[in-house]
Amino acid sequence: MALNKAAAYGRAEADKARFNWQAFVRMARTLLPHRKLLIVGVVMSIFYAAFHSVSILGALPILKLLLEEEGLHGWVDRTTAGMRIGALVVVEQQDDPDNPIALVVARVDSGSLAAEVGLSGGDRIVSINGERATPRVLMQSIANADTAADLSLKARDAGDEAVIQGTIRPAPLPWEWRLGRQMVGLLPDGQSPADRMSALTLVLSAVVALVILANASRFVSEYALGRGVMRAMMDLRRSLYEKVLRLPMSRFSRDTGDLVSRFIQDVQDVQRGMMSLFGKSIREPLKGIFLLATALFLDWRITITMLIVTPLAVLFFWWVGSKIKKANRKLLRGYGDMVGQLSETMSAISVVKAYTTENTERKRLWQLDRRMFRQQLKLVRLDAAMSPTLEVLGVVVISAAALWLGSRVIELEMDPAKFGTLVVLLGMMTDPIRKLADAYTKVLRSSAGADRLFEILDAEDETQVVQGRVNVDNVATDIRFAGITFTYPGMDTPALQDINLTVARGETIALVGRNGSGKSTLVNLLPRFYDPQYGCVTVDGQDIREVNLKSLRKLIGLVTQETILFPISLADNISYGSRNGSRERVIDAAKRAYADEFIRDKPQGYDTVAGDMGRTLSGGQRQRIAIARAILRDAPILIFDEATSQIDSESEKKIQAAVHEFAKDRTTFIIAHRMSTIRDADRIVVMDAGRIIDIGPHDELIGRCKLYRGLCETQLVE
Repeated sequence: MALNKAAAYGRAEADKARFNWQAFVRMARTLLPHRKLLIVGVVMSIFYAAFHSVSILGALPILKLLLEEEGLHGWVDRTTAGMRIGALVVVEQQDDPDNPIALVVARVDSGSLAAEVGLSGGDRIVSINGERATPRVLMQSIANADTAADLSLKARDAGDEAVIQGTIRPAPLPWEWRLGRQMVGLLPDGQSPADRMSALTLVLSAVVALVILANASRFVSEYALGRGVMRAMMDLRRSLYEKVLRLPMSRFSRDTGDLVSRFIQDVQDVQRGMMSLFGKSIREPLKGIFLLATALFLDWRITITMLIVTPLAVLFFWWVGSKIKKANRKLLRGYGDMVGQLSETMSAISVVKAYTTENTERKRLWQLDRRMFRQQLKLVRLDAAMSPTLEVLGVVVISAAALWLGSRVIELEMDPAKFGTLVVLLGMMTDPIRKLADAYTKVLRSSAGADRLFEILDAEDETQVVQGRVNVDNVATDIRFAGITFTYPGMDTPALQDINLTVARGETIALVGRNGSGKSTLVNLLPRFYDPQYGCVTVDGQDIREVNLKSLRKLIGLVTQETILFPISLADNISYGSRNGSRERVIDAAKRAYADEFIRDKPQGYDTVAGDMGRTLSGGQRQRIAIARAILRDAPILIFDEATSQIDSESEKKIQAAVHEFAKDRTTFIIAHRMSTIRDADRIVVMDAGRIIDIGPHDELIGRCKLYRGLCETQLVE
């Protein structure tokens, strides 16, 4: 039944699964207090992307030095010379024995300076300002010409018949090419093997330096972002824990394992998502942008190929993202169910072993694990499909671009080194897309976790319920339960029906009845663990819903049947919740609860750590620690809910004497199954099916109340 209910809940949540922008923005806002670290991380990501892209551009001069005879300097001179006159010029071998090599115009841009003076494809530039020179010198003359100087060009046409002569004023170079010429000018300009090797060494050294700077920037970026995100997650867990501690008791009547899962699994998913959001989601697009800018620097037509893949990738991201969000919400719910199942089994391990139901519990956990396996497998399948699909898409686009670029090389419109560099840049641009896909899935999964976290953070807590600002510090007259009717959330049958009870200050009331008659529910209304749907509880005529909740609970000392101890020292357990818990007062309270005698036998005495849930102590010892805690609190209202159920008869007599003495002038509620515990109560309240059947002292009830008499014979143990 529980598994079917959990599965139905998971289906309902999955049906609502969608990318919640509001939750996403709130999730990002948790990082605002640590924005300095985020700014450092983002700035260093920009530096990383810039250094990385420039280092990739280093492939171009390396290829020029290794593959092409003209070398790096010759390529820069030829390219800048062509840019300044608006033509593509190349150095070609000629049949003319007087001029075996010539500077040939391969292509003239329409409307350019070269077109204005009559140059066309196939023409050879033979001189500048009347001086004939080698192609290298001619290119340098054009590239280095002052923008205010006129150059007189002389060229022969393709048939070497006519002479074309004109004056041209070279256009200014863009700043990036001026910078490039200055940087290339720092390298040796010789064509000998030694000069080319020296230039190659310097270029490679620069590339290595850029790679070091890029990765140093990446380290600082990831460290700063990681530190900021983890500190934000600490803040988030602290806020979540503070909120959970203030949730109404009705929230804890449901699956607490789900709450634990939100602390662990959901926060981890949010952390991974935030790391990806401010890490890969910023760094990889920046890297792609800088790589694209570098490719545009070499050839702007590359943009066309990138525009082909972008819409396809966006559509694919959207489709996979919707699937991941749904699967992850179901998986997170499964984690909550599993944590709850494990907690229940571990806490009841003695019962499991005693009743030899290990196989039953194993099967229950296996069913949960199998359901989680299906959701995890779906996420693995989607993750596994994301990168290969994008990689195939990228290879197809790159191959198409490579064919186009290769045709330009064959037609002499592009040199091999530039072709190789562009292909490298295209290949490198698929890497940010692939990594961005991984980041996208993590951000989506974190969005599902954020939905669940904000569901808790937005829930109404006890400080937001209707309450007044009245502070109370004592009980002057009485406590009244007037017309109380209460039904637990999700239940149809009322746990309490039309309860009317007045308890005078200093009076001791014992509550008896069958299991489920409403005894514990009634006393749980007093500290406002729950609020009745009808009627009210008053202290000195003041409705407790108009009383400050903290001041109300300070009036109450509580000892429950299920004794709760914390993994701290015994002294700290006794002084838990008491501001004035000095060691002397702790010892005094322990003596009055008859706990001092066994505490001193411990190796570390009062500094002995109680262990998880106090399991290092016996049941009776744990209850005596809890009673000492209530004594030290020194509250005017005492609630003992089966507080002596696990104490032997001899200790019970001592504790009863201590409680009797301590309860003087205090309003006390006792729920017990021992006659000796309730017989001395001022009045006994007999309850059945959420109603009060009778009220009176023991001697009167034994004579007139059939239910009470039956309880005395069957349940109230002497």
